[in-house]
Amino acid sequence: MDEKSERAALLSALTTEHFVLQTANNSTYSEASARSTLYVMVLSSSLVAMGFVAGSTDLLVPFATISLPAVFLLGIFTIVRLVESALESMQYLTGIARIRGYYRTLGSEAARHFAPEYGRWPEMEPPALRFGSALAFFGNVSATL
Repeated sequence: MDEKSERAALLSALTTEHFVLQTANNSTYSEASARSTLYVMVLSSSLVAMGFVAGSTDLLVPFATISLPAVFLLGIFTIVRLVESALESMQYLTGIARIRGYYRTLGSEAARHFAPEYGRWPEMEPPALRFGSALAFFGNVSATL
């Protein structure tokens, strides 16, 4: 295999990997959205149900004893998985940044189109940090639950 065909094969493989990483990153956002929605729905449904049985202490205490620990455990599992999803997303974005770095070496035109300032984290500072790390923390999906 000559150098030109090797470079074309590498570029094809990197383009495919870039697409796979973007798809995997998209699936982490979809999963995080579904999990957080499920948790909020379970929490609100439990509170509404508790409101319906609040008139009777004989029903409220057993219902709360069963439902509140289950909602709490689901909340813990949800937050743990949201943090894992965020870490997976960071790994995918790091791979995409690495591939974009290679794209910049393809020529001066490519260097202009794939410049770091046109990329995303980790090539540049994440937009969430514009207002400081404290607000960025509270903007995280897992921190808001």
